[in-house]
Amino acid sequence: MPILRLGLVNPAANTDTALFNANANYLASVVVANRAINATPVTKVSIWVVPANATIVAQYAYIAFNITLGVGQSFETFRFALNNGDSVYVRTTVALSSFSINGVAQEDSALPENIAQTFTNKVIRGDNNTLYLESGTTAQRPGTAETGYTRFNTETENLEVKVAAGWQQVGTGAAGTAGATGPTGPTGPTGAASTVTGPTGPTGPSGGPTGPTGATGVTGPTGPSGGPTGATGATGVTGPTGPTGATGAASTVTGPTGPTGPSGGPTGPTGPTGPTGASITGPTGAASTVTGPTGPTGPTGPGVTGPTGPTGASGGITTFSATTDATAASITIDEVAYSAIARLVVTANGTTAYQFNSHYSGDDPTIYVLGGATIAFNLSEASHPFKLQHDTGSGFVDITSGLIHSTTAGVLTTDANAQGKTSGTLYWNVPVTAASGGYRYICGTHAGMTGTITHKSLSAI
Repeated sequence: MPILRLGLVNPAANTDTALFNANANYLASVVVANRAINATPVTKVSIWVVPANATIVAQYAYIAFNITLGVGQSFETFRFALNNGDSVYVRTTVALSSFSINGVAQEDSALPENIAQTFTNKVIRGDNNTLYLESGTTAQRPGTAETGYTRFNTETENLEVKVAAGWQQVGTGAAGTAGATGPTGPTGPTGAASTVTGPTGPTGPSGGPTGPTGATGVTGPTGPSGGPTGATGATGVTGPTGPTGATGAASTVTGPTGPTGPSGGPTGPTGPTGPTGASITGPTGAASTVTGPTGPTGPTGPGVTGPTGPTGASGGITTFSATTDATAASITIDEVAYSAIARLVVTANGTTAYQFNSHYSGDDPTIYVLGGATIAFNLSEASHPFKLQHDTGSGFVDITSGLIHSTTAGVLTTDANAQGKTSGTLYWNVPVTAASGGYRYICGTHAGMTGTITHKSLSAI
């Protein structure tokens, strides 16, 4: 195939310039020459290929990068492949640089050496020349073969050629007219006597047919049965009892307690009360230092209700009145709805990570929870629905139990309905036993905003 000049360019300094955009497959090389007459500034050149599907610089293929080219010098790159859709770019630090690209078109992108050639009045001479024909099964015959196309059929193991009527094996054309029978030749000499015995002839037929079966004779009388069964022998004498074995070692196992015996007989009748003894007043004891129990309240006397006294001055506030007191205390109802061992303030770093700066530092930090305790998450990110998930062996899914969410107005939702909130407070009653695959927090909108939750057991602390 002829070598073609595919493109040339004299680019401006420090400018990425397209040298050639391939519309077919080529084997190409680039020649660059420095036309400058001064050694300064130094001329440095770069040459690279941008593949058809490339979208980032990391996918470019550099042929030469930042190569210093002296005054009046030139060089040619090694040959490289270009696919249909690829582009060749060049760059120079000095405007006086000339680039040209030359190449050979490749008509067969899979096997460039298998380029179809048409020979006219050509003769192949010389030794060690080999001509290989296309080969394959009958089903692999090329459908676009022209008349005269010759191939080797691997099924019939014959050469075959494409003719107007189809395919025909080479050497199997129509038979010519049979020639006249030639004269009979003279009889040859008699051969020597054979020493080989010929095969044995077939066995002749057997004798006549078998005669009919004779009649069955009369059955004779049955003989007498065996003699009578003899009498059973007497039972032998029982042998003497063997000696008693040695006493075993004392058991160390306490046997089961026997059942409780019946209670004693019925309680006898109560005896008569004895006579009251004489009353003797003892001496008065010392004054007691112990206050005795308060006696029963006596009946209400017929007193007269006096007039109502004036209202006393108001005392301090002793009750928590809805959101009025919460506002005065600079808190919201959700922050005091339930008790928790820790309250993590949840914020976001754009759309890339969660932060818990009240307790942890950095983006998406690992946070720790205690099994059996309650932990609270104060939410304030409107664009990031906050979720807690666990992995019980089949991947992470939303937690659906042990969750309570309170809005800033005190409206409560629980379990699965408490997930994906962006404000208020989420309370989580952490399970005593951790999930087999662990826990994590994650944004319901931005999957990259996620981090690990490490479960700690109280018994391991």
